[in-house]
Amino acid sequence: MIGRAFSLPSTDPQAVQEPSLCEVLLWIAGDTFHWLHNGHHRYPPAPGEESFTDMNIRHLRQFVGDRVKVFQFTKGQEGQNGADWEMWIHNRTYGVGLRIQAKKASKRKEYPFDHTVGKQNAYQCDLLVQHALAVGCVPVYLLYNHLDWEVRGEEEAVRAGLLCGHVAGDGSHHGCTLLSAFRVQSEVGGRAGGRNVRHKVLREESLPWNRVLCDHRSSANASSSRSSSKILSEVFTAVKGLTLVGMGLSPTYSSVPTPSDGTQGDAADACTLDGEGDDDIPAVLRGGPHRLPPHVLRLLDAHEAEPPAPPVPTVATVLVDVSDHRALTPPNWFEGCVRYR
Repeated sequence: MIGRAFSLPSTDPQAVQEPSLCEVLLWIAGDTFHWLHNGHHRYPPAPGEESFTDMNIRHLRQFVGDRVKVFQFTKGQEGQNGADWEMWIHNRTYGVGLRIQAKKASKRKEYPFDHTVGKQNAYQCDLLVQHALAVGCVPVYLLYNHLDWEVRGEEEAVRAGLLCGHVAGDGSHHGCTLLSAFRVQSEVGGRAGGRNVRHKVLREESLPWNRVLCDHRSSANASSSRSSSKILSEVFTAVKGLTLVGMGLSPTYSSVPTPSDGTQGDAADACTLDGEGDDDIPAVLRGGPHRLPPHVLRLLDAHEAEPPAPPVPTVATVLVDVSDHRALTPPNWFEGCVRYR
């Protein structure tokens, strides 16, 4: 990053405590925020979305260490679907999957949400939703931003207990925010009625990714020894809340829980919003964290040199292991980066 000193999470193997996923995502958001701001206002041109995505995945690999496994794909395969990459937070049995499309804010603070894909001339948001649900993922947009904000939606999510309290004093935690693809889909669909895409509205409805995917929500200095069931359940609840609001099933966030489907043992309950039942939502959001689908299990056990092809190609698949017994994993298990040819 140009023009601002930023302290990196420690990667020292002798460190007392490894950096949390939340800490790393917060650092990545700050790096993105300042890098993009400088690119637009001080040292143009700003980097492209691919550059940010490549660097952010590299940062995840570097600072989360042996908890992360990455498979990367060729650019040509992205044209077959609407996603940049896929991310799973898991404990090797259950997990929460996100199918992610990145969008960079322009200098005018706008995003190419109405992008169409290939000969199909289909909206990218439609394909993102379609292919995410096909592989058991929640479809989201990852926004790369260069300004901060304070809006009601984020405050509501905090009050409902869906977001952690880990933020940057300069607002740079808004450098990487998550937005439901269903929300983008409804906004882009409104163009048929002559309405313009409301970039500011969508941006301010997005939530900082570290606060959604946080793995230690109780305090900034909390121990990272919390159970994987608790981590996955809280991530699932936050992702579900983000998505249901994006689908228009509730105008506000709520902390009202519904019973788990029992697949996660003692996992905390998943939330519902304003009384909406699970029958009204996609299967991927029902109950609690789901069992990992076959394609993720195959990747977990794959050798980096000979990985199985994914059911729906993406630019990259990132697997973040929050297992209770990660220390039993061989040190070199997650080394290497695979590119499909």
